[in-house]
Amino acid sequence: MEQIRRQIALGLIAAGSALPPERELVKLFGVGRVTVQLAIGQLEAERVIEIRRGRAGGSFVIAPSSDDRALDYRLIELRRESDRVLEALEYRQIIEPAAAGVAARLCRKGELREIESTLERSEGAVDDAEFMRWDTAFHLAIANATRNRFLAEAVERVRLSMSSVLSLLPDTEVWHDISNRQHREILDALKKKDSERAAELMRRHASSADKSVRSLLKSLSRR
Repeated sequence: MEQIRRQIALGLIAAGSALPPERELVKLFGVGRVTVQLAIGQLEAERVIEIRRGRAGGSFVIAPSSDDRALDYRLIELRRESDRVLEALEYRQIIEPAAAGVAARLCRKGELREIESTLERSEGAVDDAEFMRWDTAFHLAIANATRNRFLAEAVERVRLSMSSVLSLLPDTEVWHDISNRQHREILDALKKKDSERAAELMRRHASSADKSVRSLLKSLSRR
């Protein structure tokens, strides 16, 4: 169930979405039904999911609270974790450009289609949650295209470390458009198998988010 927890934290399973039925989870993870039931019970106890009864029932991901008190708590936690976030930013500046460079050399047509599909979905996103979901999927698809488990795990780890702070950045169409345009340029470099350009474009893209996050942390330090 740790895989499901990670996908929820990354926004890949959106708030309000239903988890697969128990029988599918049993097949997916190769465990017994009791193990799945215990794991779902734990996620429910942690208020990660809620169980709904009836014909339209199932296990559904709970959206984070958006009230002022919950937001204040998230900001307090971010201030406490600011050093870790800064380390994650530095780590990302190393890992993601490297992954993009490797992916440009190795990615196949099917992997390029997957990367482009995530980009098209982020371009068509109707709200910030949907945009963040497909933004994350874009970066993970590039990491997976390296076919290197260590690079893929490193990119996923850094996205997990930054997921909470990225969700606090201002939600604007301008930011979405800039990010999607940068993603499109990265995709073009991948298609041309231009490793150096793919790595450089990813470095610039990561730098844009880096500046926004550092500005947010700086403003919090003044409170």
